[in-house]
Parts: sequence; structure tokens; C-alpha cells
Amino acid sequence: MDRIIGRYGKFGAAKTFIIFAGIHGNEKSGIIALKELFGEFEEQNFDFDGTILGIAGNIKALEKNSRFLHKDLNRQWYLSKIKKLGALPFGLLNTIEDVEQKEILELIQDIVDDKGTKLMLIDLHTTSAAGGCFCITNTNPRSTELALQVPVPVINGMTSKISGTTIEYFDQLGLPAIAFEAGQHTEPEAVNRIKAGLVSIFVKTSCLDASALEPYQADYDKMERDFAHLPRNVNVLYRCPVEDEDAFVMNEGYANFQEITKGELLARDKNGPIFSPFDGLILMPLYQKKGSDGFFIVEELK
Repeated sequence: MDRIIGRYGKFGAAKTFIIFAGIHGNEKSGIIALKELFGEFEEQNFDFDGTILGIAGNIKALEKNSRFLHKDLNRQWYLSKIKKLGALPFGLLNTIEDVEQKEILELIQDIVDDKGTKLMLIDLHTTSAAGGCFCITNTNPRSTELALQVPVPVINGMTSKISGTTIEYFDQLGLPAIAFEAGQHTEPEAVNRIKAGLVSIFVKTSCLDASALEPYQADYDKMERDFAHLPRNVNVLYRCPVEDEDAFVMNEGYANFQEITKGELLARDKNGPIFSPFDGLILMPLYQKKGSDGFFIVEELK
């Protein structure tokens, strides 16, 4: 698999989108969506006032259909780690994910360092639980503007609960970034949601003419209908951290944005039952073998 999924747009344009897909190797919808989108843009010969660079994330894990092989690639984007990777040759790197990250960094570093570029990051994901369609922002105000162009819930405050994500890396650089969770891992509609959401963002940022949305309008409208019952803006209240040795098991039957109550039995680990510390809505309950987040609890912003 090639690291670069595709490029499109005008060379040297001020607006640049870096789009990651497959940062987790069991989340392939973003790879499929970007390949299709680049092909469709080429076929339609869209005039794009900007540049798109699509990048495959954890290639080795994608080949194994595993979230990661040694370490979660979306938990090591902190500046001290990035500086260390920059100083070390590939031969001295200890894990597959370190190699993957260094390759990505070498690919994007010149773009990130170009202060004349209006740079935006979109990181494409899917979830293990049903109903997982939402955007996650970083603290840059432009991040929320981007997220609100996709007709799904917007999650605020996640970067204060999880360290080392790609959107936190852009946050530390003062740049806008969103993660777009487009549905369950194997849900066919996730690909169409990604394409419709991305094109909507491109139109709203004046990179594409509004007519470019027409081929994706039906999927956009369906996404709007399917998630209209969910809160538009939420804030993260709580994260349940998980270690490999914890033997964490989520109770069956939870879906994203399902209402939960304080004291409700949500999961178990080696220490016993895990109860909800708050009333709220559950987010990203862990229904896969690998992961460092058992679940999140969010509240609607009024």
C-alpha cells in the first residue's frame, strides 16, 4: 500500500487539507472513501481552489486489519515524541508505529512548517459500537467551523481527555483539525458519509463550487436525517482509561449517544464492576480487543 492515497488541487495553493485515513489499521473506510473521492474528482475535473493530500496511516496494521501492532499510532503525536523521532534514524526505532509515524512526519513536515499555508487536518475514523458518527474538534476556533459543516454531533473537549492524538498535535501547532468518525467499522454507509462530509467542508471553505456537492447531496441529506435526533454539540465529561492487563469488558448493548445514569453498571475489569460516575451520554464504548479508552461520557451543550 502506498503512503500517499492521492493528491488533488492547485500546486502552491494557500488552502491545504492534510487528510489521514487508517491511523488505526482496522478502520479502512477512510482509505476506501479517499480513493473513490480522488477518482471522482479527477473524472469530473473539479476546479479545486486549494490542495488535498490524502495519507495512509498505519500501513502495517492496515495489512493485518489490526488497530495497531505495537502501540496505538493515535496516542503518540506529542511534541517531545515528534522531536525524538526526528533525531533518530529509522534503524534505531523500536516499534512499527514509530517507523510509520516518522515516515508520515517526513512527508508532511515541509507543509506544516510553511507559515504561508492555510493548513487544516482531517483525520478519518470509524468506531466499534453502533451509532458512531460525529466530529471531534481541537481547541482552534476554525476546528469547530469545519466540524459544523458535517451534519453530525460535534464533540468538544476531547483533547483535554486524550493525549497524543493527531488533532492534539495540530492543536499544539496552533492549527485547526478535526477527527471525523463516520460510523461502525464495517458499515457500508461510512464510506459515503465520509465523501459527503468532506465535499461539504470543501464547498464551505470555498475550495469547491457549490455544484460539486450535487453528486453527494443524497448521502449528505441522509446523514442529516439519520442523526438529526442526536445533540448537535456535546462536551466530554469523563474518560475511562484502559490498560492491556485490566481485562476490561464492556457490557453488551451500548450504542454511541445512548443515555446513561450515574451508578449504572457499564463494564467490568480485573478489579470488579465499573459504574458510571455521571448522568450523561455514552460515547465510543469499547467493543474490540485493542484500545486504551473503555468509554467516554459526554453532556449536551445547551
